[in-house]
Amino acid sequence: MLKFSAEQKMYEIGNIKVGGQPGQLPTVLFGNLFYKGMPEVTDHKEGRFDEKKVEYWIKIAEELSIETAVPHILDVTALYPRAMERYVGFIAERTENPISINGANVETRIAGLRTAKELGLSNKVIFNGIAPETSEKELEVIRECGVKAAILIASSEYDFSPEGRISALKGSEYQPSLLEMAEKAGIEKILVDTVVFDVPSIAYAAEAAKLVKETFGFPAGCSPANATFDWRRRKRFKKGFAAANASAHSLLQFWGADFQLYGPIKQARSMILATAINDAIIAYYSMRKYGVRPLSDEHPLFKIF
Repeated sequence: MLKFSAEQKMYEIGNIKVGGQPGQLPTVLFGNLFYKGMPEVTDHKEGRFDEKKVEYWIKIAEELSIETAVPHILDVTALYPRAMERYVGFIAERTENPISINGANVETRIAGLRTAKELGLSNKVIFNGIAPETSEKELEVIRECGVKAAILIASSEYDFSPEGRISALKGSEYQPSLLEMAEKAGIEKILVDTVVFDVPSIAYAAEAAKLVKETFGFPAGCSPANATFDWRRRKRFKKGFAAANASAHSLLQFWGADFQLYGPIKQARSMILATAINDAIIAYYSMRKYGVRPLSDEHPLFKIF
């Protein structure tokens, strides 16, 4: 459990806050909807899906979020532009929380940005995300649509170490600076994804999140689910998956992570509760060890004990 010497940035995006010293704010969770393979989606190209079932999962996540004070954001994935338009419109009517735009290709992500702008949602959108390969066109559309928050995908194909994530942000002779790309796009609220490749690399991503916060003060996190859900395909591990998945994500919290993308929203029951108890433990320690207190009574430390 940590306290960072660097000044920590804290951002308000829509109705949630993210960042700061461990113990000040609860960990923000992103639950994924409309992903490839989600059985409720019947047509990924046109964006047709079982609305009642999707509403059911949203309701579970948001009720648990309120009960525990763990902020929850819907991460909207789409494979095609038309589907993205339908998904963003649907979600906008069913949540007051920020929305993460996370498409499979440039055209789909741009469709999400433009739909959000048309609906007046630019101030509550988090673009997911800006990577070294993001095109100039995409950066221009982000700026045109007035989106101010984005996740930077801090990966370097030349250096897989935690320090490599820092070089991805700063830039090198091999790839552009993610921070400069974000500035071109007009991004003012930066969240850094320190990137998980496989289950063992979660340790590197955790150390990288700590480095990002100590070097820049940006809110940092990642998606252990990118690895754990591949691992889940082994039949012998399916029964204990929820516990193993929560364990993998918990590691990041104790390394100072501010947010986590936990994968399919159907894991909300286990992930939100696990996150809440970890946040409460971290806040209790930070308060007594460092004098760092939660910034609000709306914190798991006060909601679940």
